[in-house]
Amino acid sequence: MKRNANIEQKYQKKYYLLIVFFLIVIPLFIFNACSENSNVDDPNHMLNLEPLKDQFNDYFSIGNIFSPSDIGSGKISNKRITHHYNFITAENDMKPDKINPNRGSYNFSTANSMVNSARASGLQVVGHTLLWHSQIPAWQRNLSTDNTSKATTLQYMKEYITRVVTEFKGRIYSWDVLNEAFPDGNYTSDWKTSMRKENPWFNKIGHEFVYEGFKAARLADQNTILYYNDYNLNMASKAKMVHDMVRDINLQWKTDSRYDGKNLIQGIGMQSHHNTGIPASQIKASLELFKPLGVIISISELDVLSQSWNEYSSNKTLTNEGKAKAASLYGEYFSLFLEYSDIIERVTFWGLTDTKSWRARAQPLPFDGKSTAKSAYFKIINALEAHKKK
Repeated sequence: MKRNANIEQKYQKKYYLLIVFFLIVIPLFIFNACSENSNVDDPNHMLNLEPLKDQFNDYFSIGNIFSPSDIGSGKISNKRITHHYNFITAENDMKPDKINPNRGSYNFSTANSMVNSARASGLQVVGHTLLWHSQIPAWQRNLSTDNTSKATTLQYMKEYITRVVTEFKGRIYSWDVLNEAFPDGNYTSDWKTSMRKENPWFNKIGHEFVYEGFKAARLADQNTILYYNDYNLNMASKAKMVHDMVRDINLQWKTDSRYDGKNLIQGIGMQSHHNTGIPASQIKASLELFKPLGVIISISELDVLSQSWNEYSSNKTLTNEGKAKAASLYGEYFSLFLEYSDIIERVTFWGLTDTKSWRARAQPLPFDGKSTAKSAYFKIINALEAHKKK
C-alpha cells in the first residue's frame, strides 16, 4: 500500500505541474508574444510604417539583431524584422561560448539554422563574433593562466577561426573578427601594449594575435568583409588606439606574400551604445579620424539610453526630459550618419523594441514595448527628410 501511495503522489505531482504549465506558463508566453503586436491597427505600429531599409536605401543598410525565437519553418518568422531590416546580427548565438564550447568541439546547429533562415528571408548576415574576452568558453579563458605555450595557443586560435569561418563560408556578409580589444582607459602611447589584459589571446600570444587572427579569417573566406568592433569609439583616446591598430595591421598585410589587394581589416564597427551624455560632435571626430584609413564603417549596435550613464548606472527613474533628449540625439546621430554615408555602409539597432533591449529599463530604442514608433523614430525620419533637401 505504501508503494501505491508513493506512485499516486508521483502522478499527482505530474498532473499539478501540467496544470501549472498550461494555465500559467503558456498564457504568459502568449501574452508576451502578443503584447508587442497588440496595437497592430495603430498607424504608428512598426508593421504599418514604411520600411526603414527602403527609406534609407540610397544611403546605407539598416540592421537589427535576432535570436532562435525569431525563426521558424526555415525563414525569419518575426515580421517586424523582415519588414524593416536588410541586415541581421545574431545577438548571442554565434559567440564563442555557443559555437565552440570545448576545444575541437563545435556546435553549429543553432547558428546554421539562424543564418540559413536569414538568407532565405533575403537578409544579409553579420557574423558576431570570433575573438573576444567575454562570452567565451572555459577552454579559451583558461589559456590566460594555464601552461599552454604561445606557439600552441596561436595554433589553437588559427584552428578555431578557420573552422568557424569555413563552416559559414559564402553565407556571411561580414565577420566581427575581433571584439572589444581595448579597455576604456589607462592606455600607453602604443596600441600593442594597451589591450585588455583579460583577453586570453592577448595574454598568451601578445599583440601579434590581432594580425594572425584576421589573416586566418581572410584565408578561410576571401569574400567576407572583416571588421574590428568596439564600443565607446566616441572617446578620442580609445578611437586613437583603434585607428593606430587598423593602420598598422593593414600596412603589415601589404608586405605579406598572400596580400590580395584588399585591406586585412576592412571595416570598423562603432557599436554606439550611447546615452544622453554623448554629443554627436564626439562621433563626428572619430569618423574624421577613421576616414583616411580607407576602411568602411558600420554603426553596429546602436541604442541610446533615455538618461545619462550616471543616472542609468545608479538606477535613477526615467524622466520625460531624458526621453526627449534621447529622441533628439537619435535625430542628430542620423543627420551625422547621412553626412558620412560615403563611408558608413550599415546602421544596426541593438534590439527591436524597448522591452527586448538588453538595457530595457532605459527605453533605448525607437520603438516601444508595443512596437509603436516613439519620438526617436520620427526624429530619425526628420533627419532623413532634412538631408534630402540639402
